[in-house]
Amino acid sequence: MTDKINVFKNKNFSLLFGGVLVSNIAHILFNFAISLYVLRLAGSVYDQKTAALIQAIYLALSGFVLLLLMPVGGVLADKLNKVRTMYITDFVRGTTILLACLSLFVIDNDFSLIIILFVMNLILSVNSALFTPASSSLLRFIVKDEELQQASAYLYGSSNFQAIIGVLLGGILYASVGIIWIFLINGIGYIISAITEIFIRYDHSQHTSGDTISMKAVMKDIKDGLSYIVHQKAIFATLLMALGVNFFLSPIFANALPYFIEFSLATAPSFLFDKFLTPETWYSVLSISLSLSAIIMSIALSRRKTRESYHKWLRTAISVFVVLMSCYSLSMILFYGGRIPLDTILPVMIAIFFLLGFANTAFNVPIGLIFQRRVDKSQLGKVNSVSGVLSQALIPVASLIAGVLISQVSVTALYLFSLFGTIFVTLLYVTNKSINEI
Repeated sequence: MTDKINVFKNKNFSLLFGGVLVSNIAHILFNFAISLYVLRLAGSVYDQKTAALIQAIYLALSGFVLLLLMPVGGVLADKLNKVRTMYITDFVRGTTILLACLSLFVIDNDFSLIIILFVMNLILSVNSALFTPASSSLLRFIVKDEELQQASAYLYGSSNFQAIIGVLLGGILYASVGIIWIFLINGIGYIISAITEIFIRYDHSQHTSGDTISMKAVMKDIKDGLSYIVHQKAIFATLLMALGVNFFLSPIFANALPYFIEFSLATAPSFLFDKFLTPETWYSVLSISLSLSAIIMSIALSRRKTRESYHKWLRTAISVFVVLMSCYSLSMILFYGGRIPLDTILPVMIAIFFLLGFANTAFNVPIGLIFQRRVDKSQLGKVNSVSGVLSQALIPVASLIAGVLISQVSVTALYLFSLFGTIFVTLLYVTNKSINEI
């Protein structure tokens, strides 16, 4: 029984958990504020519609860098010391953000600040492409097989706890002391995380080799990772489904939600609980409602026995998730059409986000466990990175499409686009017989 296992007795896992906890809280706090800040800066230089397009380009830049470099990061994760890769990239990210923070003190030109943010975004994205495959494939090397489900569930649940703390602080700090303190906290958080990661110990000879790292070898390993996934038909079908769902739904959270906060809520003469909740705080509340239910579900999953088969579970989870997202899209369409008032849409959003957290976690935790169990240890890095690229390859394109739809048509057009596309992709997935192999 997994409830008799205490994975925190594993020192390496505790160090990983602690390091991730600190850096992710700072990272979530930063990500919470940066979309609003880019919108605000761009709005001061351009008009409202152009600001939405600038924000979309900012989001797409990060996505394209990850798309191009994460497979390379996955190959390097299988050949290099994963822990060393993690703490070096965290040091670089922390230093970059602290330098950007300094620029906010000394530069008083909004256009110049936008350029600096884009350069910072580029550097952070390159390092994320190296960090993510290394960190996601490390767990298998530092915990025992019987600890794996509990460790995966705690890490996933922790990420949602971090989200609560991060967005709560983000809403308070952004509204009260400004963006500079958010940059400062994020930079320091990465540095602390890097120091913690230095003390993680594992036998990296299990996956590293003396082979020379060349572009030819890297491309071969990427091809091998892709071939491995394609031949796992159930996993490949799941990744294609994730590709489609992420394409249609990621702009709802990355583009449309900040746009709603900045240009609907912040410009309203009054709104629900405006005596003590700012627009940024409402943004925090919405994010917290999603994360709180995810934590509850993660704890529940950590206490369950590992299943032999997950296909029915996954079909149910993704179906519930998409039904909820459809309800959300329809609610926002009615809001922008003047059929639902602002004071009504806010509690509706909270309720739907809370339920989404349960469904999202119910799907993602088993998927992570399936990968950890089925993929050979020596190939985890490149398989995880290739699968990450496959599932998220269209997100940067989606961000750009969302920016164009919002700026050239309307935000309602984006919700309609997401609604019909997501339903279509989900129907293809739940009727796919190969999923029975999971």
